Amino acid sequence: MPDCKKYAEEIKKLEKQLNMVEEFKDILTVNKDEIAEIKEKIRAALSSNIDEELLECLTYKIAGIGILTPFMFDDDLEEVMVIGSDTPVYTFDRNRGMITTDVALDRDELDYIIQKIAKFSGRTINVDNPLLDGRLPDGSRVNATLYGVSPRGVTITIRKFTHESLTILDLIRFETMNSMVAAFLWLAVEGLGTKPSNILMVGGTASGKTTTLNACSIFIPKKERILSIEDTLEINLKHDHWVPMETKPPDPGSQNEITMDDLLKNALRMRPDRIIVGEVRSSEALTLFTAMNTGHEGCMATLHANSARDAISRLQSHPMDVPDIMIPALDLIVAQTRLMEDGKLARRVFEIAEISGKEGDTFLMNTLFEYNPKTREIDTKILNGQIIRELSNLSTLSIKEINREIEKRKMLLETMVEADLGYKELYDIIQTYYKDPDKALEKLSQSVEHGL
Repeated sequence: MPDCKKYAEEIKKLEKQLNMVEEFKDILTVNKDEIAEIKEKIRAALSSNIDEELLECLTYKIAGIGILTPFMFDDDLEEVMVIGSDTPVYTFDRNRGMITTDVALDRDELDYIIQKIAKFSGRTINVDNPLLDGRLPDGSRVNATLYGVSPRGVTITIRKFTHESLTILDLIRFETMNSMVAAFLWLAVEGLGTKPSNILMVGGTASGKTTTLNACSIFIPKKERILSIEDTLEINLKHDHWVPMETKPPDPGSQNEITMDDLLKNALRMRPDRIIVGEVRSSEALTLFTAMNTGHEGCMATLHANSARDAISRLQSHPMDVPDIMIPALDLIVAQTRLMEDGKLARRVFEIAEISGKEGDTFLMNTLFEYNPKTREIDTKILNGQIIRELSNLSTLSIKEINREIEKRKMLLETMVEADLGYKELYDIIQTYYKDPDKALEKLSQSVEHGL
């Protein structure tokens, strides 16, 4: 990591010089290759010999997010955290946990970085509006606070975007779920062409809810139109017919805010086959459940909750206020957690449950799968619950035939894990499977032979 503070005065002079060049105005990237390319352009523009470390620092400031830029190149880092000026920057490493670095930023540097991110995100952060939810060009999510709400100083929290989105095969490989769970979710998301399940992914902060949602989205048939709604773009689907939408905070002194609920209501007018909502928090929950209750099947959403039961309680409570009569439209709750195993961070699906009825004021739930921390295995508790019975009633398949279909998909997934398929091959085989299972198996055999 370069020591950029010693070049502060030189950077100011060179920055003024480069501001005269249109090419270097209002640029922001945290892509390593793009940073290297801009670095060479700056070298050429200055037309003089320049110290390599100074050039690196200058490039980070003009093109990136200052001295925080190199952190974005490390794929093992999940988060970058600044807790105030002139204090060490913290990072969270997926293998080593929380790390205290030797990097510290002064207040001017922090203000510069925050305003640059706010401008890119189309947001405003100032004394009157001291909170920022923004993003970087690579999709990394950024939260920042000013002194008005964080007395110790300006804070920046960057949740890094994974450049290569984890697939369902990765989640099996990392033991976030097993192949049986993945096969069941495949069936639930697709719905045998009759009734795709409405699914809620729940868990605590950084438990991997959105990653699991992204991974399961590969099971959505490619002919379907998907609309996603978030406060800050985090969902990253690979489907061609996907329309992502993002909320808009009010401009200073105006009331032109566009909320999650506004976007969701608008999405219902856009003929969606699937609706995906990132992080349900408030009144949009009622709109989402209204959609579920009026024929919009296959909805997926994330929600902060500690368990399936806790998720139901949150939905019933203010500010979501979903009426009890609407809640049974939710078919499946996938609960995920983050924990340490053998000194390493692990994310596990610890519970999959379905709503099976109501007794008095209490909703009855079937636990279909449950994580056993002693064996570190996900046990199948009930397979033929309400979802499979309903699919059997709506399709031409018996419950036994559906069970055989799940087993078939399980074996297919296990073979694809062993073959270490990339996303494109995985997507192609899954989508082919819906039209012609035998042809999908043939493609998989070819991929395995090619890999060997």
